[in-house]
Amino acid sequence: MEKKYLILDFGKVLAYPVTGHWFITPLLNKYVENGEINREELLEKIDEYSYMVGRKLETLDEEYKMFYDFYENVLSNINFPNYSKEIVEKIANNITYGSDKYKMYDAVKGELKKLKDKYTLLLLSDNWPCCNRLMKEYKIYDYFDKIYISSVYGVTKGERVFFDYPINDYNIKQGEAIFVDDNEKLLDIAEEKGLYVRLMDRENEVTNSKHKIIHNLYEI
Repeated sequence: MEKKYLILDFGKVLAYPVTGHWFITPLLNKYVENGEINREELLEKIDEYSYMVGRKLETLDEEYKMFYDFYENVLSNINFPNYSKEIVEKIANNITYGSDKYKMYDAVKGELKKLKDKYTLLLLSDNWPCCNRLMKEYKIYDYFDKIYISSVYGVTKGERVFFDYPINDYNIKQGEAIFVDDNEKLLDIAEEKGLYVRLMDRENEVTNSKHKIIHNLYEI
């Protein structure tokens, strides 16, 4: 069956976190690098309070408030001598409104331009409203026919039902779409939903997978 749709994840498919961790912003990372915050302790608390970033929200203001609450809990519960509400505000602002937290892979624009001629491009991402803003800044937003952001729908890809939104909106039949993600478990779910899948490995870290591995979108 002809493949008509290409559904892409955002993280590690189109862009990556410059610090190596999605919740450690460049500003927060400065406190880690200068020794004020222990990275392992920080990661432990990020994991502990990660449930706080799963709220249903649609606006940047709502996102900022969510991240303010998140970082307030994280940073007030670690050994951080210079902790203050002002620092929390700056870090929440950094992750919501900043443009330095993620970086787009160099080849993405060329890849999307080529694929746009062949597929209806859709984005399906566990993300927040800032993703839309960044994609506009990257000048790739308009390549996509529709963008599905998990926080807007109040569900994530891991909850399975999130995949039903693009499938139902476009009446995608089994075998008509390819889904690209860097997470094997999510690819398993996509297969159950009748999608062909590809495991993205931009950084050549995967040595073996039951799914077909690609290293760029040209390989689709």
